[in-house]
Parts: sequence; C-alpha cells; structure tokens
Amino acid sequence: MIDIPFEDQLLAFKARLQHGLASALELLNDRTSFRYTALHRVRDGALHPVCVFDRCGENRAYLHSALLLNELGRLTLARGDFVSSDCSQDRRFKPFDSPILSYCGLVLRPAGGGPACGILSHFDMDRCEVKPCELAFLRAASLLLVDYVD
Repeated sequence: MIDIPFEDQLLAFKARLQHGLASALELLNDRTSFRYTALHRVRDGALHPVCVFDRCGENRAYLHSALLLNELGRLTLARGDFVSSDCSQDRRFKPFDSPILSYCGLVLRPAGGGPACGILSHFDMDRCEVKPCELAFLRAASLLLVDYVD
C-alpha cells in the first residue's frame, strides 16, 4: 500500500473505517512489522483501551503489558508522540518487567485543537523500526479516529 499516493492510502483507511474500528486498525497494522496496533481513550488523565488489533489474534502480551502501556501512554501524552525501537534500554521502563520492546504512539486531538482525547499506537515484543512515512500516515489517520474515542 505504501507505493500508492498518500491521499489514496488515506481514502483506503477511510473505507476501512466504514467496516469498523478493528478493520481500520488491521489496515494500519498491515503497513508495519508491529504485532499490535491499539487505540486508547484518554479520560481524566487515564488511558482506557478502545480497540487492540493483534496480528496473531492472541492478545496475551497486551494483557501482560498493561502497566507499561499506561506508562508509555503517559510519556506519549506529555510529548505528543513517542517512538522507541528498544524500550528495554530506557531506564524509565525497567520497573515494569514487560515483554514490550518496541513502541510507536501519538496523541489524538480534535482537528480544531483542544485536549488530548486518545492515543494511537503500534507495539511489539520484538525490535521494530518506524519509517518516517508511517509516522506521517499515522498523524493523518489519527484525525479520522478522534470520533472513536469521544
């Protein structure tokens, strides 16, 4: 899909959203080597999972990684986005003893601005790199996901 024009990729994402959030997250996940793609709602400073797509359909690592995902989400909220191909090397995450190694997340905000309403992320137990074009696409897609976290 990355070989087609950016606008056409965004149209494909919009079409997938019509089939539901899980289908749209699956499309985002297919663009990467990450196992998981997730959408979290931000309410009163806390993260709440809305939808998590697991390429393998097991969801085990996600359940065992909730505390680290929450901490990664807080860091993402503070910075606007956060990317790490090796969370195990970051001393801030040592206490969580989580299998998550790679993470890429960005904050969702309404188009007109305002407070953060969600976080869109990819994560994995293996080392994964994020291409700059993928981060740009996630930013564009995130604007379409704001209604799903309200």
